[in-house]
Amino acid sequence: ESRNYIEVCYTLSGEGGSSEQYIHIYKEASTNQWSYCIKECTQYWVNTQFLNNVPADKLKHWIITKTSTHLKVACNRVTVLNFNFATDYKPGSENSHQIWLRRCTKIQLLNHRGDTLVLKTGG
Repeated sequence: ESRNYIEVCYTLSGEGGSSEQYIHIYKEASTNQWSYCIKECTQYWVNTQFLNNVPADKLKHWIITKTSTHLKVACNRVTVLNFNFATDYKPGSENSHQIWLRRCTKIQLLNHRGDTLVLKTGG
């Protein structure tokens, strides 16, 4: 089985301009585990934070929703991540939610190898 990954870039705008923030979701073929990283919020490397309860189904339908407070990832209608920007950050990133609460003005799918993917934004 090949590696599966998703890389998404959000352009977030607010006072002081805009910034590009990234989300990576990655499956390591050797371990079959799905990991993620969120720029400014988590260690910015895969295989350090893991998604919960990713269905074993071969075909996966991903929905990634970013609001001003949360990043929610669902796979085949199962919530595998419900990241609260204000409380779930790594130590030293206490102000990361100030970046992610900004309004999303652009979403770019940078890389995607896998199955169906839907991107949504609510703020």
